[in-house]
Amino acid sequence: MTSHSGTALDREDRSNRLVDCFFYGNYFLGVCAIAQVIETTALLKLPKSNVWLLNFVFAATVLFYTYPYVKRRLPENNNPRTQWYRRNFTFVCVSQIILTIWLAAGGMAFFCTHFDALLQMSVWEWGLLSVFPVASAFYYGANVLSLRVNLRRVGRLKPFLIGFAWAGLTFVYPILFAKIQYSHSLNFTWFPYMLFMKNFMFMSMIAILFDIKDKVSDRGSGLDTWVVKLGLRKTLFHVTLPLTALGVLTFLSYAVTQGFSSIRMLLVLIPFVLLMLAIISLRRPRSLLYYLVVIDGLMLAKALFGIAAAGFE
Repeated sequence: MTSHSGTALDREDRSNRLVDCFFYGNYFLGVCAIAQVIETTALLKLPKSNVWLLNFVFAATVLFYTYPYVKRRLPENNNPRTQWYRRNFTFVCVSQIILTIWLAAGGMAFFCTHFDALLQMSVWEWGLLSVFPVASAFYYGANVLSLRVNLRRVGRLKPFLIGFAWAGLTFVYPILFAKIQYSHSLNFTWFPYMLFMKNFMFMSMIAILFDIKDKVSDRGSGLDTWVVKLGLRKTLFHVTLPLTALGVLTFLSYAVTQGFSSIRMLLVLIPFVLLMLAIISLRRPRSLLYYLVVIDGLMLAKALFGIAAAGFE
């Protein structure tokens, strides 16, 4: 009996360690990024995204979100994610090195394979390709003309910077990669612009919600986020809920005028309903894992429902 109980406990412990690694290590965010790229590909009917782009978005996402945890050893505190990074610091550093090599090798291979197509890109396309990495660099801080520029310190701008970077990575990049790889030119009607804004606002709202869990530490470090400035209730009901509702109404008005089928509109709007429910749920304190699984999980839900909606006109 003791042996069987010990085995069951070992299995449970291994499962818990895998769950912690998957969510605390930001690999779940990498999966969410891949799913949103596939969503964009399906909705815009782009040529199927291949391993180049999917590898890039996964590695770039994990590297970006893990960077602040490996640039220095973290002090001891009661935050379970900080404790996980302290216990697994060597593993995380090795993972970052492997992902960096993977990203660099993939980038070089892509550059060599599609050299001629890259040379034919317009200045506008190169600008689109560059603006999102630059914005991401400024998020953590970049030296420009001897001045330290750290947009993350602008607390109320931070969520929209994150939303902009995510929309670029998961929406603009699939369009650019399709152009480079398959010479596929997208017809820029209002639909792509609406989808970009939908992705931008959805991700920005999630970022605002995520700041709620860090309210105390952000206030202590002087970071002026929405929840620090306005308080919890006003952030939820005066900022995120109205902006989400406005996004829904905007997309609905476009969908109706373009003759979208009811099932397609429903599938696209379900993630926004889930987002509204998540906003309401944060009236009560929630655990870190709730944010990592439920709030971040809204990104995966949006992608899955968007992929399903692509099958209906």
